[in-house]
Amino acid sequence: MKKYRYFPLEYKQRVVQEIESGLRTKAAIAREEHLACSLIDRWQKHVREGTMRDHPSRKERLLARELDWYKKKVAEQAMEIDLLRKIDEYCQSMRRSNGSIVTGRNTELRRDVKS
Repeated sequence: MKKYRYFPLEYKQRVVQEIESGLRTKAAIAREEHLACSLIDRWQKHVREGTMRDHPSRKERLLARELDWYKKKVAEQAMEIDLLRKIDEYCQSMRRSNGSIVTGRNTELRRDVKS
């Protein structure tokens, strides 16, 4: 499997600047640097549009993936904490109440027990 070459942002900008300033021609740079003319055209287009950006390195991508994993874990734990707090509040409110719920059925059962 062919590995892709990585060109730093500064290198791309320098190549485009040399062409635009007239120091070297696009064909000369392509020949000397072993680059395709279409690649240089793409770099020039990105520079003109202001969309040229540096791609993150492998280590940066791994760190970003790890950060996303930790964010997901923190969100899960926050949801669990919220749920446990709601359960705790419900249990405390049940303890505070006297615990006897008088309904028609309960009063019938109490009469049977007293007799």
